[in-house]
Amino acid sequence: MTVRNLEFLFRPRSVAVVAEPDEPSRYAEVVIANLVAGGFAGPVISVGARKRSLFGIGTDVRLDEFEVVPDLAIICATLDMVPSIIKQLGARGTRGVIVGPWLWHRMSSNEIAAARKAILEAARPYLIRILGPGSGGLVVPARGLNASAAPVSIMPGKVALITQSTAITAAVLDRAGSRGIGFSTVLHLGASMDVDLADVLDWLAVDRDTQSILVQFDEISGGRKFMSAARGAARNKPVVAIRGGPVKPRHPVTTPFNADDVYEAALQRAGWVRIDTLGDVFEAIEAMARVRPLRGERLTILANGHGLGRIAGDTLLRSGGELGSLSRDTVKHLEELLQTRSSLSNPLALPSDVRPSHWAAALSAVLADSNTDTVLTVCSPSPFAASADVATAICEVSGTAERSVFTCWVGGAAMLEAQRIAAANAVLSHDSPEKAIAVFLGVVNYRRNRRLLQQMPPSLAESFSPDVDAARSVLTEAIDGGAGALSPRQARRLLQAYGIAVADSPLAGSIDAAILAAGDLGYPVDLGLVLADGAEFAQVASGLRSPAEIRIAARGLRSSARTQRPGSRVSRYRLRSSVAHSRAPAMRLGVADDPVFGPVIFLGLASVAGGRTGRVVVALPPLNLVLARDLVTRSRFAEGMPEDDREALQAAVSNALVRLSQLLTDLDEVTSVTLDPLHVETSGVVVLEAHIGIGRAARRTGLRRFAIRPYPKELEQPVEWRGRTLLIRPLRPEDETTLGELLNSLDPEDSRMRFFDSIRSLPRARLARFSQIDYDREMALVAIERDSDGVEHALGEVRAVAEPGNAFADFAVVVRSALKGQGLGRLLMQSLISYCRGRGIGELRGEALDGNLRMQRLAKHLGFQLTTGADRGTIDLGLRLRKPEKG
Repeated sequence: MTVRNLEFLFRPRSVAVVAEPDEPSRYAEVVIANLVAGGFAGPVISVGARKRSLFGIGTDVRLDEFEVVPDLAIICATLDMVPSIIKQLGARGTRGVIVGPWLWHRMSSNEIAAARKAILEAARPYLIRILGPGSGGLVVPARGLNASAAPVSIMPGKVALITQSTAITAAVLDRAGSRGIGFSTVLHLGASMDVDLADVLDWLAVDRDTQSILVQFDEISGGRKFMSAARGAARNKPVVAIRGGPVKPRHPVTTPFNADDVYEAALQRAGWVRIDTLGDVFEAIEAMARVRPLRGERLTILANGHGLGRIAGDTLLRSGGELGSLSRDTVKHLEELLQTRSSLSNPLALPSDVRPSHWAAALSAVLADSNTDTVLTVCSPSPFAASADVATAICEVSGTAERSVFTCWVGGAAMLEAQRIAAANAVLSHDSPEKAIAVFLGVVNYRRNRRLLQQMPPSLAESFSPDVDAARSVLTEAIDGGAGALSPRQARRLLQAYGIAVADSPLAGSIDAAILAAGDLGYPVDLGLVLADGAEFAQVASGLRSPAEIRIAARGLRSSARTQRPGSRVSRYRLRSSVAHSRAPAMRLGVADDPVFGPVIFLGLASVAGGRTGRVVVALPPLNLVLARDLVTRSRFAEGMPEDDREALQAAVSNALVRLSQLLTDLDEVTSVTLDPLHVETSGVVVLEAHIGIGRAARRTGLRRFAIRPYPKELEQPVEWRGRTLLIRPLRPEDETTLGELLNSLDPEDSRMRFFDSIRSLPRARLARFSQIDYDREMALVAIERDSDGVEHALGEVRAVAEPGNAFADFAVVVRSALKGQGLGRLLMQSLISYCRGRGIGELRGEALDGNLRMQRLAKHLGFQLTTGADRGTIDLGLRLRKPEKG
C-alpha cells in the first residue's frame, strides 16, 4: 500500500477540469459549479481536450493551453482519450487525477482492458495517483474542495465516508444533511484502478480532521493489502462498514461457508463493526465515539412499564445479547425506593406513576450494581412526569457515572424535547428499543473486535512442539508419488505430527465380526466399507444402534457399492463410534481457500449424509488461543453441555484450531483440510475421518498466503552490544508506548535529521500507525532492552517499506540521542539489510539531510552509493541488494 502523492488528491493547491467540448453527461459543468460553490481557495481552471484527428479518429489528444499547473485534474472524457491526457498533464507537473464517469457500456471488455493498461503506463513515469475511472469524485469540506457531482451541499465534520456506490453516497449525504452531520472527507472509489480502498484508509488513519470512518463496499481485490490498511485504521479510530454481498458466488457449492461469511470474519479481525441498515449508521458511529469503555457485555434495562421492558429484553436476547442479574442488595434497595411488593428483576419495570427523582434514584442504584455493565432506559409519555424532566434527571446521573447509559424515548412529538436534552448532554438517545439494542450490540461487537485486533499470533509454535520434519516427510512422499491428496494413513501421520489425535477404527472381515467390534466400541456406531483394492467406499452408515441395524446397513452399503463401483468387491468393514464419550456433538473442522483472503479456517457441526447441518463459523489464520476461543464461542457447539465439562470441551477445540493454524503456517503444500467428523472430549479432540488436499508450493506459500501475516518470531535475534544484552525483533502493535518513548528521547537536532523537522513527539494517530505494520511490505525492527523490573525499552528502530514488485524499499533508522555514535545504528541496519536480501528486495533506498554526516558515514561503510537528492539539501542513499532483472 502507499499514500505517495495522495496529498495532491486530498490537499491540492490548484484544480483543473479537463473535458471534451461536447462531453454529453455535463459532468464537467456540475463539477466546476461545485468547486466554485464550495469556496475552493486556489485556482480552478477549465481545460478543453480535443482529438487531433480531423474526424476524431484515434487516441491522440490536444489540450488547451493553461498557465497554472494543476495539482489535481478531473478528467471528463471517453476512456480511450484518458492516457494521452494523463501523459500531458504529468509532463506539466500534475500529480493527482480523478477520472470521472466513463461510457463503459459502449466499449468491449478488450477495449476497456487496453485503456486501463494504457492509463497506468501513462501515469507511472510521473507517479500520478488516479482515482477512478468512474469515480463520482472527492469532497474535503473543510478545505472548500468539492471535486464531485454531489447533488447536496456537504458540511464540514469529523466523519469520513468512502463508498463504491454513487447511489448510497447520495443517500448517506442526504440523510446526514437532514441531521446536521458533517464530513471530513467524502470519496467515491469508482473502479479503483490505482487508488483503492486500502490506500484511502491509510490516508484517513492519520488524518487529523477525521475521527471516525464510514465505509460502504461490496468487494475488494487484495486481501492482505486491505487487511493491513483496515487494521491500521481501526487502531486509530472507529470504522463502520456497510456492505452488500457479491453478485456472483465465488465458492464451490461443497464449501461450507460463503463469501459473506469470510468478509464478516475479516471485518471482525480488522476491528471494524458492520451495520446492515443505513438508518443505524450514524447512531453506531456516535455510540462508538461517545460510549465509555465497557467493563462487560451485560445490559440492565429500566422502563416505565412492563411492556416496553419486555420488548427491549426480548430483542436483546434474540440478538445474542446478555441481561445482567441484579444483586439481592440492589433488589432490596429498589423495593424500598419504589415502595413496591412486586418481584423486581431485569428488565426493571418502574411503577406507572414514577417521578423524575425516582428515575434518577433507580438509575443510580443499578449503575452501582457490580452485575451491571451498561444501562438502557426506556421511557414513554407519562401524565405523572414530563419527559423533559425525566431526561434531565437521567442526564444528571449519567454525567457522573463510570458506566455508559443508553436512552430510548418512545413516542412522537411529546418525546422530542427529551431527545434534544439527551443529545445536548452527550447521552446516547434513540427512538425505539429495537434501535437502541442494535446500537448497543454494535458497541459490544466493536469491543470484541478491538480485542481481536490486538492479537498478533507468532509464526512459530509456542505452546507445543510440532514434528515439522515428520510432517514434511509425509508431504514429500505423497507429492513425489503424484498424489493430490493424502491417503488415510498419510493424513493420520501428518495430523499426529501436530498433536491432533486420530481415532483407531477397527476393521472386521465379516458382519458378525463387525457386530462384535461394535459391542466393544459401544453403540451407536458408524459403518463403512473397505473395498478389495484398499479404497474406502465414500458412503457411510451413521448412528447404528443395534446388531440388526448393522446388518441392514451393511446390505444397503454393499448394494450401493455394486451400483457405483461395478465389479468391486467388499474386503472388510470399518467401524467407529458415532458419538463422543463426552456426548458433545460431532464437529467438522477444516480449511478452504478464498480467492481474496486466502486460507480460511471453518468450524461447525459434522455433516450428515453428505449434507450440511448447523452453524458454520469461519476465521482467518493465523490463530492463537484467544482468536481460537472466539471462534469456538461463536460456534455455540458447547451450549447445552454440562457446565462442569463446557470449559474443557471448548479448550479442546481451541487447541485443535491453534494446531491446525500452525500446520498451515509451516506447510506450504497443504491446500485444504476437512476433519469430519471430529469428536470432542474433555481431554482433546479425536479425528474420525480426514481429507487433506496437497499441491506443490506456489510463489506465495505458507504464511505468505495469509491475509494477515503472523508475527515473524523467527526474526528475533538476541545480541550482545557494549556489554548489554539486547533483543532485535520485529515491532509489535503493543509497542506503541515503547516507540513513543524512543521518539521522545530524541533531542531537537536528531529529530530534525530523522523526520526533516524538529518533532519531539508524534500524534497518537501517527504513532499507532507506525506500530501497526503488516510484516510483508513493511517491516520494522527494534532494539529492545529490559530493565531490572522486566519493562522493555526501545533503544533504536529501523524500518523498510517495499514497493509492490519488490524492486526497491525505502528505509529509515533512528537511535536514542544518548546512544548515537556507538554502533547501534550499524547493528540495526545490518539486520535490516539481511532481512531485505532474504525478502528478495532489489534495492534499499533512503534519504538524508546533507548535514546528517553520521548517517552518510554509516551508509558509506555499509556499501551505499550517495548522490545529490532531488530535493534541495538532501542526499539520496542507495544499496543494490540483487542484480536488476534483464529485459
